[in-house]
Amino acid sequence: MVRRLLQPGEHVLHVVYAQQAPPLLHCIGLGHFVYAYHQVILVITDQRIIEALLNFRASGAGTRLRSYPYRHLSGLRLSLGKLTAVPAQGRKQGWRLRTRGDKKLLNLLLPRVQTRLLAEGAARAEALPLWHCPRCGAGVPPAPEACSACRTRFRSTRLATVLSLAFPGAGLFYLGYPFLAAHDFLIESMVFVIWLALITGSSETDGIAPALLLGGLFLLLTKIESIHLGRVVGARSIPEPEGRRELAGRLAIAGGVLSALLVVGAFPLAAAVRPRLERDLDVSTVDGAWSGSRRAADWAFSKDDPAARSQWTHARSGARLTVFAHPQSLLHDQEEFHRDYSAEMKQKVVRTLVDDEQIPAPFHGFRYVGEMRSKTGQEVALVSYFLYDQDGHDIHQVSLAVPREDAEAGEALVQDFLHHARFIEAIAPQR
Repeated sequence: MVRRLLQPGEHVLHVVYAQQAPPLLHCIGLGHFVYAYHQVILVITDQRIIEALLNFRASGAGTRLRSYPYRHLSGLRLSLGKLTAVPAQGRKQGWRLRTRGDKKLLNLLLPRVQTRLLAEGAARAEALPLWHCPRCGAGVPPAPEACSACRTRFRSTRLATVLSLAFPGAGLFYLGYPFLAAHDFLIESMVFVIWLALITGSSETDGIAPALLLGGLFLLLTKIESIHLGRVVGARSIPEPEGRRELAGRLAIAGGVLSALLVVGAFPLAAAVRPRLERDLDVSTVDGAWSGSRRAADWAFSKDDPAARSQWTHARSGARLTVFAHPQSLLHDQEEFHRDYSAEMKQKVVRTLVDDEQIPAPFHGFRYVGEMRSKTGQEVALVSYFLYDQDGHDIHQVSLAVPREDAEAGEALVQDFLHHARFIEAIAPQR
């Protein structure tokens, strides 16, 4: 490939294996693999430096071919193992030399080469680097679309961008980087699954808007990075086989339709299975033994608890009982909630008195009675009955706090409440 560039009378002085010093954005896009994708062979001649990109394994030539004629360079130096070319026009370019012998030999060659810098003057210097077609060696513009000399068409970064937007990894696969394409597909798929999990796990009080915004931001960042990575590795004059671009265009349409169908189908499903309270507990008594309110301003406590649904007062004893609701998604297990709640109570230094599944019929669930100390030092019994709503897949909690010596009386009140309780359609409390 380099032989096509050599002119009559041009002599090769040395060939060096090196690594192009990548720009910062290339490092961000390629991460750990940035140096593997910037391996080059530098052919030092008596007229210029020819840079030939190597493949990922450095086992053969890549596709990008560039040159730095000495007559257009204002500086060429070797320092700390880095060869730096400073064009009179354009950005300077650096290469890291990998072997000690190459460094010593270049130190001897540079004084001879530096006498040829800007031989025609700075006014006639061209912008560097000069790009060349890997097929015929003719000059082409930077990041070319085609070679006007041999009619070779190169893979389009614009089409790669469209493919990346249409389907994860498709743009990189079109450019000829299956490993990067698979990596991009896995990353975007993982972000999409996390996005769905955020929507599914969003609470009823917060809604799905925060999850939509956060997941959408993450997915947008991955798409931007995928497009950027395609532009980095795509601007390497990669020849395109005949008919490949037309096929890629049809695949872009098919991938876009498939992605749209996945989004259209996945988001309604995720929104449907997210925790959403469908029913509430209500009590009706003939003798008016229990009176309740769903207005937070009427409650004596738990006014700011988003899980609180209503508060009820026993007419004869004056005891206040609070009803909470814990919406569960289809992915949650009610028995797991029982285990987690018991573990949480132990962490809060609550001594367990009762923890079983003896719940008054027709309800099912578990009861938990724990002993704890109030801020005043008084021993308090926290009586909580948890009811499983089998139809709504939710958990309703009926709680009452009484002095430790009145724990049995407190349980009797809760059981009396449940004797008159029934499920109704969910009624949002007034806050």
